Amino acid sequence: MANLRSLPSDYPNLKVIKLEQNYRSTGRILKAANTLIANNEKLFDKKLWSELGPGDPITVSACANQDREAETVVMKLQAHRFEHQGRFSDYAILYRGNFQARALEQFLRNQRIPYRLSGGQSFFDRTEIRDIAAYLRLLANTDDDPAFIRAVSTPRRGVGSSTLQALGEYAGERHLPLFSAAFEQGFAQRVQARQLAPLLDFAGFVLRLQQRAGREPAASVISDLLAGIAYEEWLCAQEEVRAARAKWENVRELCDWLGRKAEEEGKTLLEVTQAIALISMIEKDDGDADVVQLSTLHAAKGLEFKHVFLIGVEEGVLPHREAQAENRLDEERRLMYVGITRAQRSLHLSYAEKRQQGRQLISSEASRFIGEMGREDMRFAGGTGDDVPDKAGGAQRLAALKALLGKAR
Repeated sequence: MANLRSLPSDYPNLKVIKLEQNYRSTGRILKAANTLIANNEKLFDKKLWSELGPGDPITVSACANQDREAETVVMKLQAHRFEHQGRFSDYAILYRGNFQARALEQFLRNQRIPYRLSGGQSFFDRTEIRDIAAYLRLLANTDDDPAFIRAVSTPRRGVGSSTLQALGEYAGERHLPLFSAAFEQGFAQRVQARQLAPLLDFAGFVLRLQQRAGREPAASVISDLLAGIAYEEWLCAQEEVRAARAKWENVRELCDWLGRKAEEEGKTLLEVTQAIALISMIEKDDGDADVVQLSTLHAAKGLEFKHVFLIGVEEGVLPHREAQAENRLDEERRLMYVGITRAQRSLHLSYAEKRQQGRQLISSEASRFIGEMGREDMRFAGGTGDDVPDKAGGAQRLAALKALLGKAR
């Protein structure tokens, strides 16, 4: 910055050419971005402008907690897309840190909305989640050979590679799924009894769970699945203590979510697994697909989307608490500026009034950056204050959105 300041005196004939016309965003979005970044120290003043008209007001939603924030964003996205007849790829949900994506992924899958995650690993792509997903896929469809291989191998159930190779060869000759081939008398004649026994034990375990998964409470079936494969003990034997604990927490979160969803919707484990498209989406990655983009702000630099939802705009998240302590607010403000200017036609901000930190719910407040953007072109929902509707009104709007989407299906 010091070198830049000396440029006018070092070069008296220096001419500064400002590239201020923006061809991406509407006027209100650019006005908010300009007002925000004006709080940063800079050598040359610059104000972006556009010939695209003022555009829609910027919306700001206050939500009770991070789960309600994720639900609100997903429902608003669905309603906006339905009303404007848009594509999923017109939308992006941006956030400060990867930890914010988990709740979004769960609600997107609840609504069967396709998405792609950038700038981090999807919760559903984690090794431990794929391990448990393999069992769920197998319960729903015993013809799923990739799920069979993963489930029988993780954790190991005494079925060796030579047994699986023999099973694969036999299944190929007979044009059968691996699971069905395991029960064939012809296969039993190809392997020794000590090889066949653990394979049939595994298959029997799956069949028993499958029968229960179609009629018993999902939480009970999942609990017995985890106990039956001793997955927690296997993790502890494979991983360092902290890593094992983190992976087990992820597994518990997945299972708690499935159990909770099944109870809320009155569905069995098989039904809820299929409803969230876990089976069909777990491996899918089509680069040209019509999907919602989930991304960190850092990974979104240089990109643009018609409609942007920027979540977690609260103190301690954006700006990050460490940035506040280390006097790096200018960097965080620039990151917020990046998020705002990714939007072409509409921008939607949200924050949680309470956020989960470990086992505790911690109160939080709206980011100072919202105030720094200027309130003239904003419309508020939820929260409290003169310009903000009450929480009951916010709940009514969310219920109305759900009703609207229900009619559209």
